[in-house]
Amino acid sequence: MMIYVYADVHLHLYEAESPERLVRESLDGGVKFLLSAGEEMESSRRSVELTSLEGVYAAVGVHPAKAMQPYDVKELERLLEHPRVVAVGEVGMDAKYERFGVPLERQRRVFLDMIRLAKEHDLPVSIHSGRSFREVAEIVFSSDIRAHFHWYSGSVSLALELAESGHLFSLGPAILYYKNYRGLVELLPLSSLATETDYPVRIGGEENHPLRVKEVVEYVASIKGTDVEKTADTLYKNALSFFRVRP
Repeated sequence: MMIYVYADVHLHLYEAESPERLVRESLDGGVKFLLSAGEEMESSRRSVELTSLEGVYAAVGVHPAKAMQPYDVKELERLLEHPRVVAVGEVGMDAKYERFGVPLERQRRVFLDMIRLAKEHDLPVSIHSGRSFREVAEIVFSSDIRAHFHWYSGSVSLALELAESGHLFSLGPAILYYKNYRGLVELLPLSSLATETDYPVRIGGEENHPLRVKEVVEYVASIKGTDVEKTADTLYKNALSFFRVRP
């Protein structure tokens, strides 16, 4: 049986009961690049610690849902110096968090702070943009940064604008269950796509184990009319190239 090589460019590895076991299962199944995204200081620290495991890289930052929490810029700067930290993330804006006591203006200020750190360290940002797609896009366009859009569910037309500027979109198992993602797969070029799981999120009654990126690759190949081997190879290389990781 052919085992292709895959990437999971967005998961929360520190949530695993045994990160070591999860990574080993992933590596054995061909998932050779795993990017663990922090959400605040503690999970950012933990993500960096977990880069001691084979195939694991980290993003550090403050998630919009956590924007009211204090964060230590100097410590984030130190974490960003780690050779296996390849992005600032998970960061961004999401209007839905306003009803949970996180004003959009506060989210914006924190997001801009995270962008400043990314630019200073010449790193991309890994973005959560739910319900604030256009505002986040305008900030990205005006900031001259490389952006990875995790679990993007905005309009295809906006995604095409962003893709034309070199930004990356990662697709997860949600595309297997929700028809609104089909247009994104059909119209975005393969060169603008990567795979993710957002582990430990559950979709379709299953935990999004990193090995589920295989299902995503197979679905993308079926929509694009490309063979699975070519699709897997392209999406894997897109991830490595965007995050500047050598295999």
